[in-house]
Amino acid sequence: MTKDPEKHLRRELLEALIDYKYLLNRGYKSKGALNLVTSRYLLTREERMLLYRCVHSDSDVISIQGKIVNEIWGRHLIIDGYNVLLTVAAAIEGLTLYLCDDGIVRDLRSAKIKDFSAPSIMNAVEIVRDATGELGPSNVILFLDKSVSMSAEHSKIIRMLSPQWEVILASRTDTEVISSRGVIASSDYVILMKAKEIYDLAGFIVLKKFPDQVVDLQRYLKQNLNNPRNQNTNGRGPVA
Repeated sequence: MTKDPEKHLRRELLEALIDYKYLLNRGYKSKGALNLVTSRYLLTREERMLLYRCVHSDSDVISIQGKIVNEIWGRHLIIDGYNVLLTVAAAIEGLTLYLCDDGIVRDLRSAKIKDFSAPSIMNAVEIVRDATGELGPSNVILFLDKSVSMSAEHSKIIRMLSPQWEVILASRTDTEVISSRGVIASSDYVILMKAKEIYDLAGFIVLKKFPDQVVDLQRYLKQNLNNPRNQNTNGRGPVA
């Protein structure tokens, strides 16, 4: 069972989630809205990252959710490699993850790539490999960012553990992932907004194997944005 945000996040952060989404829906740019809400609620760097990664305007949520497919059996699967593997590794390491308002599971770890000989990373590759075997795509192409230090070595390790995958070192991972023919597995916002079809592979794994490490922001935001107590009498939102 996923975690209840009201039991695991401080009240100021919960209010910041509501205010930030309201501002995005009113047309504020993310940077300006983040600065305003961060200042008002004295958010930490991690809390600010939580808002940035997990809260989107309603129009963006509708766009992303409209591309999500429920199964990938017999389909071409395109994996945003570091994105998916490090999300699963975060769960293996016991970190908290978040079910965001667009229905995608994300973690808040640094983008820094860890040593691929670390047990959690190796385990993540094996878990993702086994999950794709269960889900039955016709083939799997995994992209790694060539500019990342040791990416060539990482690709060798992945090929060794998952010889049935095609592993490609890409100069611009997001561009090549988006342009590839198939269902895309990623939680990257830029990729999701440009993709045609999406499957949250990391989310499938995390919600199945590590649900007690996931805070359900999606349900919280749905419930509270529709709650009359979050609207004042003149019809303006929570940060009026």
